Amino acid sequence: IGPLIVGKLMLEKEKHDIAIDTVYAESTILDRKVVLVTAKGPAGTVGQPGNAVKELIEKQKPSLLIMIDAALKLEGEKTGEIAEGIGAAIGGPGVERYKIEEIATNNKIKYLALVTKMTEKEAITEMKEEIKKSTDLLIEKIKETINQHSKDNQNIIIAGIGNTLGVK
Repeated sequence: IGPLIVGKLMLEKEKHDIAIDTVYAESTILDRKVVLVTAKGPAGTVGQPGNAVKELIEKQKPSLLIMIDAALKLEGEKTGEIAEGIGAAIGGPGVERYKIEEIATNNKIKYLALVTKMTEKEAITEMKEEIKKSTDLLIEKIKETINQHSKDNQNIIIAGIGNTLGVK
């Protein structure tokens, strides 16, 4: 879901390589300069979001980092529900998460997470309609988060975490 959301925000923007299998593009949302970063697709890789975010933080000096990813839903939760949190939303062995948390903390950058709930099976199979429907709501949540946690003319990084299989 992370690459799908960021990919939508990157449409018709010039993309640049920044780390292995990772790209970024620049945009504007609500009068803020936004740097969008995600894995290069379509492929079964998540890229290197830690290295990419580290380099972008050093160059852009953002005030806010928003991470978009999938999250495992609990029994009783509905597929496609969106949760908001504080911290780095990224699964895996932890190396990429550590890089992101370290650079953000050392530079006093607020980092927030927006996740779409799904089962493990839903995360690796064809996207269900409930998850597709959450994309527009998630983009609205991104705008709300930007509005609440930043000011005009501030730089923001939005990282779409996840593999890009089927997302170009």
